[in-house]
Amino acid sequence: MQTTGVSPSKIGGRHLSNVWAPVFSDLLLHEGPEVTPERIASTPRYPVAMTRNGFQTLDLMRNTTDDALPNQGVANGKEFRTPPLMGIGRVGPPFFHDARIFLSKDTRDSAPLGTVYSDATVTNGPLVVRTVDDALRAAIELHDLPPPDDANTPSGGGCPVPPGRAVGDIRYSGPNDICPPYDSDLSRRNRSEAREVIRRFRALSAADQQAIIEFLKQL
Repeated sequence: MQTTGVSPSKIGGRHLSNVWAPVFSDLLLHEGPEVTPERIASTPRYPVAMTRNGFQTLDLMRNTTDDALPNQGVANGKEFRTPPLMGIGRVGPPFFHDARIFLSKDTRDSAPLGTVYSDATVTNGPLVVRTVDDALRAAIELHDLPPPDDANTPSGGGCPVPPGRAVGDIRYSGPNDICPPYDSDLSRRNRSEAREVIRRFRALSAADQQAIIEFLKQL
């Protein structure tokens, strides 16, 4: 929640000045998750097809770090401004800072987006984006790197390392590039600033996570 400043508008400015605005954002810069092989690559990673829950999905990248436009404003290559959530449930996808999470009737059944999700009982379960709820869950998940695989990882899930550990010129050393152990130096360096918030979200039951999604849809 924010309070506006003084509007410079000469027409109607009094209606915009010093009023409460439910933007649901702190409007500050925050560090997102980094997948180093993708960050240092000379070209962006192109879409990767991965099978999840019987669907051939287009894998959502978990890297949000981009050094393509240095010295553009005050944000560095790992930072994003928190976008306002006001109206997110009414407007719908695309979601995330660069609109990478989309929902299209043309791909919903043929080539939907996909990633993994975790809750109190599942680690890195397959997530196929076919509804607005799926898209909101994916947007929350992408605010941090996935957790390391454990005994709660289903056979159809797991750390979303591309097949063959390579995409074009990008080479991955293994799961640690995308799902580093929480106590590792790589994790402390590459995880999002929101990592503890997302850990708490993943510790919720599926029902409690859905309650948060229902709240977001009401904004």
